[in-house]
Amino acid sequence: MSRRRLALIFGNDNYGGDKQLTSCVKDARDMESKLRSVGFTCTQSHNSDKRAMDCAFRDFCSKIKNNDCILIYFSGHGMEQNGKNYLVPIEKVCDPEFDCVCLDTMLKQLNRCGDNILNVIILDACRADKDNNTWKTKGANAEECSEPAYGKALTSYVRLPTESQFALIFSSDPGTVSFGSKAGENSFFTSALLNHLITPNLTLEEIMRNVQNEILEKSSKRQRPWLNSCLREPFYLNGGL
Repeated sequence: MSRRRLALIFGNDNYGGDKQLTSCVKDARDMESKLRSVGFTCTQSHNSDKRAMDCAFRDFCSKIKNNDCILIYFSGHGMEQNGKNYLVPIEKVCDPEFDCVCLDTMLKQLNRCGDNILNVIILDACRADKDNNTWKTKGANAEECSEPAYGKALTSYVRLPTESQFALIFSSDPGTVSFGSKAGENSFFTSALLNHLITPNLTLEEIMRNVQNEILEKSSKRQRPWLNSCLREPFYLNGGL
């Protein structure tokens, strides 16, 4: 089946202070270039607050039709709370449920966008887990706000909708470090992904096996990407046998 290809790409660097990142917008722009080369129509949203991320996602969903291939890429900070994963906008986080973008909510919305949609979600993000005491609490204007101590991977426990096809790709195992990079360089994960993403005639699973092997070697086995998939068909980003 020939599927129309649409991609939504987020890159957030401007968190400020000790949470500032340096490579996420570069990661996102390099991903866009690579995806355009294999037929994706790309929409970008960089250094976005919650409202901008919500608007970008809502507008993107309005364009989706039956049988489309959808790819969403996020590079930035992430966190987990109460078993849910959140993508972090560039604003201060007081309560992830209200101040961040919930991955589960995104998946449910994508599942309602049409029939037989193939969805690939790629998250190059970190995790802060309140239950594991990786949060610091600060008071601002008499309001208690939890600020995540970023640096660990998102959990891979996500309830995948059953109607459409989904593949979720995380930059590292649950609870392990996801390495960033020096200014001007891609993260470990995105660098490896860019190296293998459009290798001809490889399925997504084969691509991720190559990405995993490269990162394991580069990180001295301290980072391993994680794939959670319920695809019912082989998916080739570039060609297909």
